[in-house]
Amino acid sequence: MINLKFITLFFFGLFFTNIGFSQSDSVFNKTYKDTVILTGTEIPAYSATKKKAGKAAVLSALLPGSGQAYNEKYWKIPLVYSALGTAAFLYNYNNKRYKIYLLGYQQRIDPDLDETIFSEDIDTDVILQYKNNSRRNRDLSAVIFIFVYTLNIIDAVVDAELSDFDVSEDLSLKVKPEIMPLYGKPDKNSVGLTLCLNFK
Repeated sequence: MINLKFITLFFFGLFFTNIGFSQSDSVFNKTYKDTVILTGTEIPAYSATKKKAGKAAVLSALLPGSGQAYNEKYWKIPLVYSALGTAAFLYNYNNKRYKIYLLGYQQRIDPDLDETIFSEDIDTDVILQYKNNSRRNRDLSAVIFIFVYTLNIIDAVVDAELSDFDVSEDLSLKVKPEIMPLYGKPDKNSVGLTLCLNFK
């Protein structure tokens, strides 16, 4: 049977162990009304460069790249228009090819049409295959265009949300291996990784 008193004392000792080993310093705990304590660090002021994610999303939706301009990430604007322009070019190119092969296929299967844009040496099944390939590539180009357009909006929103994020050199993250003693077994060690994040 579980001893309730033992469990209560165990958790009480577990959570309050640090208090038992600590000692308050009366010198540092005293506060005086006329005392100013200088810590050597400055309190960071509120960042006035915080961007509005909603505004960035609306701007990017109305005009791709304008959200990046609002976030002052001007180097991303050529990337946005290059991706959108490539997708639009591929869509137009494949759409033209699709219409040509569609017309040629219709001329082959419709006996009332005497004219043909393809010679008799080209098989009808080959024309049908080219038509289907062109249609698939056209649809894929449209999907890529929509994806890039959506990604443009998401990128602007993320940049706006992180516009006041501190990326100064005062922040540092160090990952290093370390030999640590096993809990409850001081004569045995284990190897692990420690993450150290410094705010200077």
